[in-house]
Amino acid sequence: MGITTSELKQLNCDMVYRMIYENNGITKQMIAKELRFSLPTISQNLGYLLEQDKIHCSSHRAATGGRPAQLYKFNYNSRITISVELLANMLNVAAVNLAGEIIAESSLDLVFTNDPLYFETFSSWVNHFIASLSCRPEQILGITIAIQGVVDADQEHISFGTLLSSSTFVRTDFAQHFQYPVSLIHDAEAAGIAESWHSAPDMNAIYLSLNANLGCAVIVNGQIMRSRHLSSGVMEHLTLYPNGIPCYCGKCGCAESYCSANTLIRKSGLSLPLFFQKVRDKNIKYLPIWQRYLQDLALMIDDVRMVIGGDVIIGGLLTPYLTDEDLDSIKDSVYSLTTFKNADFTISKGKYGKKATLIGTALTRITDYLKEERLVD
Repeated sequence: MGITTSELKQLNCDMVYRMIYENNGITKQMIAKELRFSLPTISQNLGYLLEQDKIHCSSHRAATGGRPAQLYKFNYNSRITISVELLANMLNVAAVNLAGEIIAESSLDLVFTNDPLYFETFSSWVNHFIASLSCRPEQILGITIAIQGVVDADQEHISFGTLLSSSTFVRTDFAQHFQYPVSLIHDAEAAGIAESWHSAPDMNAIYLSLNANLGCAVIVNGQIMRSRHLSSGVMEHLTLYPNGIPCYCGKCGCAESYCSANTLIRKSGLSLPLFFQKVRDKNIKYLPIWQRYLQDLALMIDDVRMVIGGDVIIGGLLTPYLTDEDLDSIKDSVYSLTTFKNADFTISKGKYGKKATLIGTALTRITDYLKEERLVD
């Protein structure tokens, strides 16, 4: 069966739209040359895309003068995703455009409780934030909530929510209060998605989120590895020291108890900014705490690399405090621990820092939209 006229017109429009997406700031003549379409066909499709607010048009005058060229640019704000980071004691919300850029954000101190009042307060605050954006409803792709817990394979239930003191709430507890689609994701997985975005197709890496609580994700061939029940993995609960410090998961000696930002706060009794001020001043009381932390982090990395022999990306709350010297120290310690001295790897700081969870949460919807629009494969 051949392609219909209507389908051909849609295909042509899709090709023009993708050309603008891949070459942001392109003239009508350049599109016609690349796609070998007639100028009237290009003009018709550009008119439709402008009408749909999917692209913008601006004038650009060349350095040599002459008539200004009309440049067509992708409208990254034509669609927006709302991402929410739900923590035990607070909420962070962001509006993220199709470029993965945060265009607005807000925070609210709110202790999580599994009761109707909490969900009503949550939804009221998020809906107020959405209203402040002055967006048309059709611009909003949906709301994705990153939680400090493991989301079950059905994407409806929480299989492990100890940090929130509950595993019995479900997606519909949130969704019933919104007119937009609502989904849940594990916060560490979301952060890993952000840091693997635009990565090389063959990239294998371990992502460590050094937030108040430790989070981890495994990146295989540029994609987040997911298991059936444990989301992207729970490497934070690897046992570093048998019979060690008790962990909130119920075990003792987990990496969480030694490699989270809370570990430094607990051991030093100081806030992170003050602690690192003391460390950089080489204070003899606090410098050993940091050095021991780096050694424990290296021990965890060596253990994980015995299974996933990739590079290491570090993100989260501690990212701004890490120096190149710290990263070199971690790598040197890993080499001193490992039997496989020839297994080279890199340790680097993530691109998005403590914003990785919010951005990665949004990307779950953004990438689906771009695929639906045939802008990415």
